Amino acid sequence: MPSCNQCGRTIIPGEAAVKFNCPNCGDVLIWRCEKCRLFAREYKCPKCGNVGP
Repeated sequence: MPSCNQCGRTIIPGEAAVKFNCPNCGDVLIWRCEKCRLFAREYKCPKCGNVGP
């Protein structure tokens, strides 16, 4: 199962999580759990260092 890039929680099926490619480099798949989305916690791409809300 995937895990959140911000907090490391395992993302369970049915959770309001999102996944998307890094908007800067497009090479890394970023997962964000429901709580990190709700609190607008920043994420950081491990490849290029791009930071987003």
